[in-house]
Amino acid sequence: MDAVMELEIGPGPDPGSFVVRVLQSVGGGEPSETFRLDLDDLLRRRPELEANVLLSSIAARRVMSDSEASIQEVGRRLFESAFTGSVASAYRTSMAVAAERGDSVQIALRLTAPGLAALPWEALYDPETERYLCRKDPLVRNVPAPASPRLQITAPLRVLGMIASPRGLPTLDVELERDRLEEALKPHIDDRRVELHWLEDVSWEGLHGKLLEREWHVLHFIGHGTYDTDTDEGVLAFVGPGGRADYVTASALADLLDEAEPTPRLVVLNSCQSGAAGATDLFSGTAAALAHSGIRAVAAMQFSISDAAALAFARGFYAALTNGRGIDEAVRSGRIGILGLGRGTLEWVTPVLYLRGDARLFDMVPLKWDPKPKPPLPGHRRRENWVPVPGQGAADPQSAPQSGPTPTRSSKRVWWWVIAAVIAALVITAAVVIAMRPELIGIGGGDDPGGSGDGGSASTAELVVPLNGDWVEAGLYCLLGDEFVIEVTGRGWLDAAQESEIGPDGLTNGEHPEERVLADANTGSVIGRLDTTPEIFPVGTGTTYVCPAQGDLQLGINDTDLADNSGEFGASVTLNQ
Repeated sequence: MDAVMELEIGPGPDPGSFVVRVLQSVGGGEPSETFRLDLDDLLRRRPELEANVLLSSIAARRVMSDSEASIQEVGRRLFESAFTGSVASAYRTSMAVAAERGDSVQIALRLTAPGLAALPWEALYDPETERYLCRKDPLVRNVPAPASPRLQITAPLRVLGMIASPRGLPTLDVELERDRLEEALKPHIDDRRVELHWLEDVSWEGLHGKLLEREWHVLHFIGHGTYDTDTDEGVLAFVGPGGRADYVTASALADLLDEAEPTPRLVVLNSCQSGAAGATDLFSGTAAALAHSGIRAVAAMQFSISDAAALAFARGFYAALTNGRGIDEAVRSGRIGILGLGRGTLEWVTPVLYLRGDARLFDMVPLKWDPKPKPPLPGHRRRENWVPVPGQGAADPQSAPQSGPTPTRSSKRVWWWVIAAVIAALVITAAVVIAMRPELIGIGGGDDPGGSGDGGSASTAELVVPLNGDWVEAGLYCLLGDEFVIEVTGRGWLDAAQESEIGPDGLTNGEHPEERVLADANTGSVIGRLDTTPEIFPVGTGTTYVCPAQGDLQLGINDTDLADNSGEFGASVTLNQ
C-alpha cells in the first residue's frame, strides 16, 4: 500500500479556527482550508464517548444504537470540518485514483495543535459514502521524523510481553491475560513467525535488565494506564516496591526503551487510556510521547477496552504484521478483528497508531528451515567390523579339540594361511589410515590445517542435526585415541507447543525419561556415537570426545519419538591434533 494522503491540521489565524493543509495526496495538489471547530465542546464529550464505546461491547439489536449515534455524530463533525472545500475535492480525487489502481489509501493526520490530538479522529465518518474512514483505509497519526531504514530481521519476530497488576488497582488475572495473548498469537508461534517471551519481574528494574539482555522487536504491555491531568502526561502502572503501583511517565519510559540496542521498533500498549493525549502538550500522551522520542510505531488505546476486544485486536493485528503487511494495515486488521465481535460493537474506534515515517517497520528474512514436520531420513548404512570369507563358516565349538598333539603338516598350512590373512588385514588397515590421515606420514597437510588441500582429510566439520531425523554423519573418521571437540548451538521443539522449546541440552527439567535413547542424558539433547560401536555418549551444547575405537562419528537426538519434533541444531566438530 503505497498511496498516502497526509493532512496537517494546526491552529488558525483566530481563536477557535484551524487550518488544514494537504501535504501529500494521490491526486496531486496541496490545497489548504481554514475551518472552525468547537474544540472545548468535543473535549467535554470524551467521557461520554468512552462510556458509549465500552458499553457497545454488549451487542445492540437496533439498527443503530444511541451509542453509535453519538460516535457517528462526532465523526461527521470532524470529517466535515477537516475535509472541506478544496481539501474535500483532493480527498475525493485521491480515493477515485486509488480505486482505479486497486489500492487503499493511508490517511495520515499530522496534528500540530495540542487540543486536536485529544479528539477521537479514528471516528471520522464520511456522510456521502456513509462509511467510517478507518474501517476502509488505514488511518494513522503521523509524527514528523527523518527517514530511517527498515530493520532487517530473521524470523521469528521477538515479542517481549509484560503484564503489570500492582496492588491497589483493579486486579488483572495474569495467567488469563497470558493465555489470551498466547491464544491470539498461537498460529504465528506454531509457524515460528513469532517468539513470545514474558517478563516475570514487571518493575522498572526488571524491564531495564531484560532490554539489555537481547534484541527485542516488539514490547507488548498489558496493564493499567491513565492520564495525569496534574502533570498533563500519560502514565503506565508498573509494579513497584511492596507490589504497589509505580507510575511511569511517558517521557521516562521513552528513556528506558532507548537503553535497548536497537530500540524496539514497535510498542503495543494494551492498557486503558494509553492512547489518550493531553489538551495542552502535543506529545504528552503515553503513545505520542513514545513516538516523539524515537519509537517508530506505537499502537495504543484511546479509551478503555474490553477483554474480548483486546484479544480480537491482537489476533488480527499480529496476523497482518507477520504476513508482511505494514503497521498501518496491521492496525486496520485489528479493527476488523474487533468488528467481528458483533454488529453493535464500537470498540474498533479505540486503537490509535502513532507512526514515524514508513509504515514498513521490518524486512522479514524467511526462515532458514521448514518448521513443518519432515519425513524421517533414510536408515543409515552401518559399517561392519568383520565380513566372513565366502564358504567358510564359524567353527563348531563342540568339534574343536580342547588339547592334543603337535599340529600336523596340514594344520600348519592352515596356520600359515591365518598369519597371511592377518598380515593382509594389517596392510589394508594401514592403507585406510594413510588414506584418511596422510599427515601421519608427512603427506598432505602442510599449510592447510583444515584438510581442504588435495589428498588431505578434513579435521573440522560443520553439520546440521535435525530434531526429527536419524543419525547424521559428521564426515570425520575416528581413530583409536583421537580427540574431537564438539560444539552445538540452535533450538528446536519436541511438539507443537511453545513450551516444548529446547536447546542442545534438551529438557533440563528431567521430563520424559521413558523417551530417551541414552538414559543418562536429557530427553531431546544431542548425543553421539561411532558407527562401529554400540556405546552412545552425551554431547549437549558441547563435549570433548576421545575415540575408543575406529569408526565414523555420528550425531543424533536423544528421543525415541522423532515424528512431532521440528527445528535443527548446528554442530561444529574439530579434531585436536
